[in-house]
Amino acid sequence: MMNIKICGLSTKEAVDTAVASGATHLGFILSLSRRQVSPEKVADLTKDIPKRVKKVGVFVNEPLDYVKKAIQIAQLDIVQLHGDEDMNYINQLSFPVIKAVRPDQDFRLYKEVILLFDSPQGGSGQTFDWDSINPEHLGADYFIAGGLSPENVGRAIQHFPNAFGVDVSSGVETAGKKDVVKIKSFIQKASLASSQQLFAEFLRITGKLNKFQISPYLMGSLAIEQLGNFFTNPDDIDIQLEKDDFENFSKLTEIMEDLGYQLIDLHEHKFEKGRFHVGFANVETIDSYANIDYHELQQNKQVTKERYWFPNLEQSIKIYQTAIKDSWRDGKPKDQVILDKLIDYQKRNNNER
Repeated sequence: MMNIKICGLSTKEAVDTAVASGATHLGFILSLSRRQVSPEKVADLTKDIPKRVKKVGVFVNEPLDYVKKAIQIAQLDIVQLHGDEDMNYINQLSFPVIKAVRPDQDFRLYKEVILLFDSPQGGSGQTFDWDSINPEHLGADYFIAGGLSPENVGRAIQHFPNAFGVDVSSGVETAGKKDVVKIKSFIQKASLASSQQLFAEFLRITGKLNKFQISPYLMGSLAIEQLGNFFTNPDDIDIQLEKDDFENFSKLTEIMEDLGYQLIDLHEHKFEKGRFHVGFANVETIDSYANIDYHELQQNKQVTKERYWFPNLEQSIKIYQTAIKDSWRDGKPKDQVILDKLIDYQKRNNNER
């Protein structure tokens, strides 16, 4: 999943728009700035947001006591440090940290933090030279910031395929104020670019599986995006296989390792490569789970050489109706959002007939 952070928020309308559109992080400036808000206001603006959305307080060279007090009052999830704070300062916080750095800094000095690469003047709307950073040499999680906008965020995600997330402030403003239309557009463009990366990786995996006469079934929110104009910001690549292929797990592991993946969870059959997470399951269990015959899933009809199947609209609705009642799943809020979108899409299709 691509994390999407909307920073410099100060109004309820902007906060609600960001959350409803799919932002994963909300940023609030708690140091001197034209976008500054008080910790008390942050608490008020965010009192109704889902727990999955992270509240980030942005500070610049503030006393530790002020930061710690603001964390408590605003009920922050993460602190973002935008000044000259060093590891000694960070260690005294004992709190999750995003550290803003310039591309020309020695960012390797910062350990166990999420980096945020920004322009020398953060919030200025200016991009930095993306070619000044080699994405392959970045071992830590990192955000890309600095001059991002709905117009260039897709290119940024393509340039930094392993980025933890993207961050925007002035790029979603008009006349110095947050613009809800631009917020929606930025999140949609970022989600789309991230999904396109995931889908391209799925096709790469599928091509490899096809060489061994294995035909995968694409499931989850990435499959939903193949049905229509949906923006689900998928977390991972959810692949299901027929029983014989799934149970030959040693062969499957060999195939995935050849593609650069590592097995990270044998019980859940999950593999990882950078920000790509791939999970496998047995497609034949979909009958008992959602009363769907997997033989009736639709085959890909796009002009690609890869061979795979995925659920149609009606089957997807049945799957997500079951998912929101599944006590084992922890993604129910997102499942409900996707189900609502599917049902609305079905109604619109029926009305157009």
